[in-house]
Amino acid sequence: MNTNNQAGFALPAAIGALVVIATLVTAGFFMSQQELRMGVASKHANMAVNIAQAGANEVMGNWNGYQLGNIAVWSDTTITDTIATGVWEVSITNANNFVYFLTASGTVTEGGVRWAGASRTIGIVTKMLFADIDPPAALTTRGKTVVKGNALINGTNTTPPSWGPYCTGLPTNDTTGVLTNDTSIISTSGKGAISGSPQYDQDSTIVDSTFTTFGDLSWTELTSLAQLEGKDISSLGSSITSLAPDTTASGRCDETVLTNWGDTIPTAACGSYFPLIYHGGPLLRIQGGGMGQGILLVDGTLDLRGGFLFYGIIIVQGNFETQGSGNRIIGAVMASNGSLDDQSIVGGSEVTYSRCAVTRSILNNASLSRARPIQERSWVDLTAVAN
Repeated sequence: MNTNNQAGFALPAAIGALVVIATLVTAGFFMSQQELRMGVASKHANMAVNIAQAGANEVMGNWNGYQLGNIAVWSDTTITDTIATGVWEVSITNANNFVYFLTASGTVTEGGVRWAGASRTIGIVTKMLFADIDPPAALTTRGKTVVKGNALINGTNTTPPSWGPYCTGLPTNDTTGVLTNDTSIISTSGKGAISGSPQYDQDSTIVDSTFTTFGDLSWTELTSLAQLEGKDISSLGSSITSLAPDTTASGRCDETVLTNWGDTIPTAACGSYFPLIYHGGPLLRIQGGGMGQGILLVDGTLDLRGGFLFYGIIIVQGNFETQGSGNRIIGAVMASNGSLDDQSIVGGSEVTYSRCAVTRSILNNASLSRARPIQERSWVDLTAVAN
């Protein structure tokens, strides 16, 4: 039998086996590569969520009340920052001055061009927590109070000029003109007037603590916060003649200047600055005009001598007195009149109640307001929506 022309099968079989082995090895490398990519993708997706959460936590933990509180209702602002593993971006939307919605995005930059780029977006519903300072009238006081000349104490709720977009959603109800522990010693003379709903009212529970305890905050804690903010103005003495907004060379609001108490025009450089101001007494006299906004705390008597404009809350442990014309307080005044001396509001001075001025002076203060997630269902993954 002649076998010289029979084709061999060993070589094709060997080549086929090598092809199969190569295919299996390639498939193995491909699957391992895919597993690696999926593992890295999962790791970076989780990392992106953590970066977004870190950004949201940073914004809530360092809530800048006077900056973020100046966002108009249904408007927003965005804050970004870079950390070791990526970049976060948080958009803050003002829903109604008390509820803010944070949209936080995190993007991974770790791993170079090949692995970086994972991005996730989350949403957090937050609610403002703030100091419980809620003046019940345009003027809350004790002792004999006389309103004379052309002076006016008005409990009709008022929105400060140009503040309309920042007051949306706040209560608009009117309140009492003067609330005191004894209405029999409240009087007017000349063209002095008290108006409100009602004109004046009596509350026998008005005592020392009415002017020194505000929810969980005491007078001492409030004044300490003012000192920490660098707004203890006691060093200026008993008489101040010039109060005006001040800016740095670059045009930013200079909060270090003791006579800078913000700007009543919201769009101005200091329009979002609502300081907590403290004077240690026994007398603070403001004369020569000037303006301010925020919360003014006086350990003694406050005497306004004309042309002073203030939006917000004034709390006085002594008497509240005015002279001359042009003094205008829009917000509320609380005067303990601790010595129960006579106090007088005279000239052309006005104290007009404003819920918006009262609320914004608290919400926009860096020390008194904080944003915290609501208790239930505050967190949502928005990645699919965002993409």
